[in-house]
Amino acid sequence: MKEIKKMLALMGVGAAMMLTGCDASVGGLLDADDATSDTTQGTDTTIDTNTDTTTPPTEYKSIVIFDKSEDPVCTKSPGMDFDAIGAWRGNTFLGVGRVNSANIATSGSKCPDNDKNIPSSAEGPVNGKVFADKPDTGYVSLNGGSLELEIGACTNGASTAFDCDGKGALVALKSGDELDIYEVDTTYKPNSGSDREGFAYSGCACYPDEFTVNLRTAKGVDFGSVFLPSTGFYKGTTGGAGAIVIP
Repeated sequence: MKEIKKMLALMGVGAAMMLTGCDASVGGLLDADDATSDTTQGTDTTIDTNTDTTTPPTEYKSIVIFDKSEDPVCTKSPGMDFDAIGAWRGNTFLGVGRVNSANIATSGSKCPDNDKNIPSSAEGPVNGKVFADKPDTGYVSLNGGSLELEIGACTNGASTAFDCDGKGALVALKSGDELDIYEVDTTYKPNSGSDREGFAYSGCACYPDEFTVNLRTAKGVDFGSVFLPSTGFYKGTTGGAGAIVIP
């Protein structure tokens, strides 16, 4: 009888050990179900093939005006007479030539004497004046060369090219923006009917000069620049329906 009880006791201990050996929490062997649930880690096998192909719009931060005029004689203000530039985005006025940003390149100069070669005269608002009895003011004669400048925002609350100070932050231009370039021409004379009427005296020849425009992604950087127009040239003041539209 003792032998039977002993055998039953041993069988009970063996069964307990078998149950203990199957418990993963105490380091025993794992059955098939445990192996699947406890050792398999989730992995993302999906490859993201979506790429952002949107190209950001080009921004232009500098403008170069190239003189293409054919002055018949060398005067004290030869070539294209640049007064000011204004920029618009729709009905919003952006600014004028930024103060302290203008510089002139004279490599193509035609005439030795040019009284109107001060770059700062191209900055700020429309203010070119031509007088019969005293020196002219407020414009730059390009003399076969070029003028580069940036657009500066207005810090004085102005909303036109005639009163904006151009002392604000640099304004980056983009496609669809419009440029009004003010060149001292016949629209500056009395009775012209323009908003520049009387800025020049009646005896001023003030004929419109030719020029082209180069838009740069940064001042002094030719890479990525765009010439306007692509062929030909502009002539005289541009504005209104004749404004230069950035493509």
